Amino acid sequence: MSSSRERIVTALDHKEPDRVPIAFGGLHDSIHLIGHRKLKKHFGLDGGEDIIQDPFQQIVFPDDRLLGILHSDIQPVYAKPPGSYTFEYKDEGDIRTYTDEWGTKYKQPKRGGLYFDFAGHILSGKSIDEIKTHPFPDPEKPSRFAGLREKVRNFNDKTDKAIIAYSPTGGVYEHTYWLRGIEESFIDMASNIKALEVLTERILEWMLRFWASYLKEIGDLVQIVQVGDDLGGQDGPLFSPKIYREIYKPKQKKLISLIKKNTDAKIYFHSCGSIYEYIPDLIEIGVDVLNPVQVHAARMESDRLKKEFGKDLSFWGGGADPVKIMSNGSARDVEEEVKRRIDDFGPGGGFVFASIHNIQADVPPGNVAQFFETAYRYGVY
Repeated sequence: MSSSRERIVTALDHKEPDRVPIAFGGLHDSIHLIGHRKLKKHFGLDGGEDIIQDPFQQIVFPDDRLLGILHSDIQPVYAKPPGSYTFEYKDEGDIRTYTDEWGTKYKQPKRGGLYFDFAGHILSGKSIDEIKTHPFPDPEKPSRFAGLREKVRNFNDKTDKAIIAYSPTGGVYEHTYWLRGIEESFIDMASNIKALEVLTERILEWMLRFWASYLKEIGDLVQIVQVGDDLGGQDGPLFSPKIYREIYKPKQKKLISLIKKNTDAKIYFHSCGSIYEYIPDLIEIGVDVLNPVQVHAARMESDRLKKEFGKDLSFWGGGADPVKIMSNGSARDVEEEVKRRIDDFGPGGGFVFASIHNIQADVPPGNVAQFFETAYRYGVY
């Protein structure tokens, strides 16, 4: 029997371990707060805290008991925000809000709200000169990394889990609209390309400085490093591939190059949607692992992806259609879907079984249990 760490490393080296590894509990394969509570009740687990991992998505660090029951092989780690920043929710009438360290504001309805949405962008309406001079948080602040190496060393020494270091920001593309707004970012692509170039260069500079400091602390202790950019919608790219290849791709390549100089960890790239067109680009710039593998999007069929890209990429996710199967299917539907995806992605290694992004609040807990138990039983090599 392999350890979790050995199982993940073997799979990501395109070899077959004892079974298909299972990921549950990271930034893109955790569970919504409400779903977490339902799942604990399903398994008869009392007590424990609901510790929020990402306030925007309202996902948690799952209860350690669930991680064991569902056979997870991973341990997520993060750097901290700088000591000068304090996270807090604020009540504003019928909504609650928070503001991140960059100054982007988020809102959630108090009644019936499941997630947060954007409420204000710090660089919206700003001129090119203002974009050039707007102060960004310090990416190298020592408080970001205080105690981090000891924490990760403890994970390595006291658990057998594979360690994945997550990014504190969206990608170069995503962060432009976090700061400037989605609509304004698309307008920049069409008619204000200089503003886009200035902002993306500043974001890249921040990321290069952050990752150099982050990996100086833990680069020798982690097995996977996460970066990403949501590039696809349900039917294809979100914006012009020409703009991607001229503006964003070279910056992603510089970032990944720096990361690879500072760690031997595999590069895990997160992008939702139909990104079939971009997969050769991602391979070219050094991506090792693709997540969340949205198999129900256009041209993202599991058998096709494995056949065309399985020698160059590992797939992390792809476990089952999150809406048709996980939310609305029966336990039998879940079982059959999981078997199908393992049959497609599993041969020869190069597959970490996980949900296609985070498990949502409306997914029946019985389906969640069936999802992971089927993978554990059926994914044996």
